[in-house]
Amino acid sequence: MCDTFYVKEHGSGASAFFLKNSDRDPNEPQYMFFVPSGKTSHPKTYVSMPSYEVKYATWLSKPSWMWGAEMGVNEKGVAIGNEATFNKPKVDKIGVLGMDHLRVALELSSSSREALEILIENTEKYGQGGNGGYEHPLYYHNSYLITDSEEGYILDTVNRDWAYKKLRGNYNISNKISIKDDFDEISSGLKGKVQNLEKHFINPLVSYFAGAYHRENRGRELMQKENYDLKDAMAVLQDRHTSRVATMRNICMIAGGLVSSQTTASLFYDYTSQLIWYTEGPNPEVQLFKPLKLGFHYLEEEDAGVKRWKYNNLLFRTALKDYEANKDRLVPLRTQYQSQLLALASSGSSDREVYERSHSINKAYIDEGLSLIGEGPLKGGIQFKRYWRKENQALLDKETDPELRELYERYLV
Repeated sequence: MCDTFYVKEHGSGASAFFLKNSDRDPNEPQYMFFVPSGKTSHPKTYVSMPSYEVKYATWLSKPSWMWGAEMGVNEKGVAIGNEATFNKPKVDKIGVLGMDHLRVALELSSSSREALEILIENTEKYGQGGNGGYEHPLYYHNSYLITDSEEGYILDTVNRDWAYKKLRGNYNISNKISIKDDFDEISSGLKGKVQNLEKHFINPLVSYFAGAYHRENRGRELMQKENYDLKDAMAVLQDRHTSRVATMRNICMIAGGLVSSQTTASLFYDYTSQLIWYTEGPNPEVQLFKPLKLGFHYLEEEDAGVKRWKYNNLLFRTALKDYEANKDRLVPLRTQYQSQLLALASSGSSDREVYERSHSINKAYIDEGLSLIGEGPLKGGIQFKRYWRKENQALLDKETDPELRELYERYLV
């Protein structure tokens, strides 16, 4: 489950922010991954698409096991996030993941309009499908929110059919088709046959239990605010308005009991400063948002990003033992370190220094946060505790890094 937002700066005609929470299985690492221009990409998680030379350097927030990505921004300022949608037509069990389509569009597009056209062309040509889950099988169609510095689009797709609309103001999408009869264009297979895309295709029962209606409506409420700044953008992704811990109805989602999806990574792009802010870890209420200059190019082993995610995940899992109390306990510390990152972003430091220093600040926060929370038993209802004991044990069983295994055994088991 996910939520993606477009915040359009009032009066200027330029989009101020692109934002997304990526909600996935709790034990699935998702890290920041850089793709340089000129590299040859070979798109395939399950089904291959033709290889090509990357036109535009791209930063991706990427689940560890797939080729594609949940969200990302390229050097032209094109940003895309996808949403799983649950509809009446069946999804192909083997197919191109929506996340693969997303990555292709980012690596090849110089504008949101061009990205839209690439997504449409490839969806018509190659379709979509395949298991998008990590711990649990999940098959779905895809919707996309696409922005650049000037405009934004929504693209809803069902198998090889689609409809899109250009956005005229703030907008958000959740795990449901959002286009009704207000599309600007629709695929030839649907033209003249479908008047209301949402009404025609949506599976309302699955969409309801996925919390899509509630999160979409909550997002619309948050989008009514004017003059967003960095802290406002963070607050949107941190929003947990129900005050409940394990529910599908919160934009900042936490798993537990019957809820098996949670926010595993958060990202937003500030078009004014051309900075990406990302968590590279679960739950933005607990994580720091780190700055990343869009023009910065940095190649590293994928294992480094996975390990950072796991370390950030450890703080969240430790806080989860008594979440509300521990979250509140972390607030002063988190505020202190987030202030350091905000100052770093505006300090005039080099791109590399911002990148490396932000990781140093983040590690100091995690170390101090773990010490502050300390060890202790998992609290909560029976189903909640059973769920997280199983997930924590799965982390330990699959971990081969001795340092992480020792920390898991100390804090989680």
